[in-house]
Amino acid sequence: MSRFISFFDNFIKASVVAVVFLMLTVSVLSIVLRWFQVSLSWTEPLVRHLVFLSAFLGATLAASTSRHIAIEILEKFLEAKEEFKKIYVLQKIIAFITTICLVFLMLSGYDFFKVEKEYGVEVFWGIHSSTLVFIIPLGFGLVLFRTFLSLFESPVNDSENINEETL
Repeated sequence: MSRFISFFDNFIKASVVAVVFLMLTVSVLSIVLRWFQVSLSWTEPLVRHLVFLSAFLGATLAASTSRHIAIEILEKFLEAKEEFKKIYVLQKIIAFITTICLVFLMLSGYDFFKVEKEYGVEVFWGIHSSTLVFIIPLGFGLVLFRTFLSLFESPVNDSENINEETL
């Protein structure tokens, strides 16, 4: 299981690099072409949606390292008392609750996609706006999948966090 999680995390990292590189390339191309009075109408919406995609990929990476926004008051209290098993259980409970919330967010994003599919318009290159809006349920789905995988991970081997020797 840990090999699959590692592969998934590496895939997401490579995807972030590719999306940011594409975003920069398209933006620089657009700027350079403006010097020659050439304007490409598709660059702005493409870059805007690539930024959106990179945000979701970054959120997936944050979920993989547990560096996302969190309220860690109870966890800090337990660390002070060196109750590492309770911290581990607390992390799993939080991951489970987060997974449930992400299911609802992904389903809401999918509902938005369906509305956009019905009422949306063509944005550029014949691409319908619903295709671009699909980034939302896809992004929440990636974060959901990574958070779900964290339920099956062993404790983190960090000097600041729990290590297997203390369990």
